[in-house]
Amino acid sequence: MKLIDNWRHAWRLWSVRLSAFGALLTALAAAAPDTLLQIWNGLPEDVRSLLPESVAHVIPTLLFVATIVARLIPQKPAAERQSLWNSISGKVAPKAAGGIAAAALAMIASVIAVEGGYVNHPADPGGETHMGITKVVAIQNGYTGPMRTLPREVAESIYYRRYLIDPGYAALVPIDAAVTEELFDTTVNMGSARPSRWFQASTNAVCGTTLTVDGRVGPGTIAAYRACQSRIGAANLCAVTLDQLDAAQGFEYARLVCVNPKLKVFYKGWIAHRVGNVDRAKCQAVVT
Repeated sequence: MKLIDNWRHAWRLWSVRLSAFGALLTALAAAAPDTLLQIWNGLPEDVRSLLPESVAHVIPTLLFVATIVARLIPQKPAAERQSLWNSISGKVAPKAAGGIAAAALAMIASVIAVEGGYVNHPADPGGETHMGITKVVAIQNGYTGPMRTLPREVAESIYYRRYLIDPGYAALVPIDAAVTEELFDTTVNMGSARPSRWFQASTNAVCGTTLTVDGRVGPGTIAAYRACQSRIGAANLCAVTLDQLDAAQGFEYARLVCVNPKLKVFYKGWIAHRVGNVDRAKCQAVVT
């Protein structure tokens, strides 16, 4: 007999859960038949009036049918459904090496603290937002419930995957956590394309490299930045890069307000919380 792949995670499958529940009810009925009757009699009268007394006889059949239906509905492999937040909090193996777990925890917590709870500002093109996650982004990542009740762990997982892993910043964490924090925070606010291009352009300007400024932070961009650290000093490069990124971000906010005056209501908050928000003292912890 050969077990299914990832059998250790089989408990996450709804067919397994329903089958286990059905087995538990059957065992309870066989071992203590009076217990089910007592539970039934203990229900409020208005609840019992909604359910026929014969409902107990059809529960096993309903569970059997539900198990079949659950088995037919496609589900992602159980291991893939583990929260990415769990993976960086040490419950399962981290998805990236180095100090990414601790850095990601700090960055995500900081962003959520700034973004706050549920907001649906009429001037915000993003519409409904909760903990900085827009409704569109939430849906794209599989969440279809009300934005007001978006679970924190869902927001954290989205932040980790969409704003740290997908843009390619994870590999930068052990090299320069302070610059990564700036890129991550800006990406949460305006997407990854602009801050990624600014990072590449800054590296070219400061280090004399010839990176293609395409907004794709990959191994080439990371390698060029790391080589530059060795030449001019990691702490120095960190501080200069943060200044360059902040300057570009400040200009972009001014441009956005000029293009769309309705965004002026957000301008002071952007400047106060998004520009210069990464402490330059963190650069002193950067080592090559």
